[in-house]
Amino acid sequence: MIRKISLIGVLMAILSPAYGQDLSRSEDINTANVANNTFVLIGEEDTGVPGYVHQRYAFVSHACPAGFQIIDYYGAPIDRNDASLQIRERNMCSDLSFDSAEGD
Repeated sequence: MIRKISLIGVLMAILSPAYGQDLSRSEDINTANVANNTFVLIGEEDTGVPGYVHQRYAFVSHACPAGFQIIDYYGAPIDRNDASLQIRERNMCSDLSFDSAEGD
């Protein structure tokens, strides 16, 4: 049990910097014409490392407190049709909804 908890802690520490919310470009996201649980690519830059990019994208979902979440991501380009990525982002939005409901 302790190993599982420590593994989850390590994964969260690694993934936390990649999934920060920045509302500086939130006015550019029009969720009226975007389907629920979809990704909107805001920008992409080459990092100089083959196969790795810096992407800014929005995950649009009713589960998110604002209706979407902006993610600043470094790594291999995301696959917008990846079911596991959609599940992970939905869970992040749900966690944010619970945090905002509790006043954190």
